[in-house]
Amino acid sequence: MQGYRMFKQLNSVEDLELSFYEEVSQIPENEGDLETTVSYVKDTRDGKLYIKKEILNGDKAVYEELLRYEEKNGKKLAGVPKLFTITDDGNRVYTIEEFINCPTLHSVMESQSVTAEELTLIFREVCIVLERLHKSAKPIAHGEVSARNILVDMDAVRGITKNQKVYLVDFNRGTKQHLRIDISQDMKDCCKTLRQCMDTLVLKSITEFDGPLWEGLKDIAENGPVKFTTDRQMISGLGMLIGKRAPRREKSNKKSYALPGFRTKKLWKMLIASFAYIFMVLIAINVDMDYEGIWNVYERLCAFGLMFSYPAWFCNYMGVRDKYSWLNGKSVVKKLIGHFIAVVAIFGFWMMMIIGPDLLNIF
Repeated sequence: MQGYRMFKQLNSVEDLELSFYEEVSQIPENEGDLETTVSYVKDTRDGKLYIKKEILNGDKAVYEELLRYEEKNGKKLAGVPKLFTITDDGNRVYTIEEFINCPTLHSVMESQSVTAEELTLIFREVCIVLERLHKSAKPIAHGEVSARNILVDMDAVRGITKNQKVYLVDFNRGTKQHLRIDISQDMKDCCKTLRQCMDTLVLKSITEFDGPLWEGLKDIAENGPVKFTTDRQMISGLGMLIGKRAPRREKSNKKSYALPGFRTKKLWKMLIASFAYIFMVLIAINVDMDYEGIWNVYERLCAFGLMFSYPAWFCNYMGVRDKYSWLNGKSVVKKLIGHFIAVVAIFGFWMMMIIGPDLLNIF
């Protein structure tokens, strides 16, 4: 069955768009997969090749988030093939995406000679792509980080070209989260796949792998999910083995200074936030203060700062909590202790600021 003929009628713009693609052949590596059918298709309008996927019981929302990534985050999603069309018929999700002419990591491990350093670099790049997904405006977990779902450009890995080194594909088991996500499953899958690739290298090699790099890589493959709680930590851990620093955090082209309550641009949130900020201002203006003149203004600003600091902390304004990895990990106890310490520290700081004029008078 070719193209899009399985649909009885075209009932959307997306369906019409999908009808322009003519199936060329299925991808052999995906034949027999009952969940996903992957095919090469040709656009009848310009003759270019694309990838068409038919995903049984897939989450269309995940692919819609990938499609809108650049719009929401202000930058392109490097390391994930560009999506062009998404539609569904109630049972299957259909996507048209960029054709990446690179083999899977599984094929590379089976057919090519890969060094321990190259393997380290590949998985460091995988973690960088995962960090982009986990840190997006609507975080996405891949759901199945396996050697068959990683495309690798070995020329780029070896420095021959400056192309993107790896791509993550097949998000049919991905999950879209509206709050900060637990990245532990992606990290476990990444370390498990790394261990499998290392085993393949050992089986194919006539010499035994050893040395600090190999031992360090083995430690990450076996203990990574326990040692690391963030993608950034794992990127740094792999990078240290080959003398590479973690890349700078990618900054969105869009301004991120919107106050808590105004970042999502939802009317009900903005109304609640507006009332809350007005309430804070009124309290700061009307509270009794000990001083007059400039010191009176100073104390009222400190009072407002105290009240504003709490929503800023709990809403992670400007990423204020991101550098504290234990607040983003899996342990609920650590999170509760961390937030309790933060509440006390914020109160203590602003109280010291408020009584600052008294301390100056004493000294």
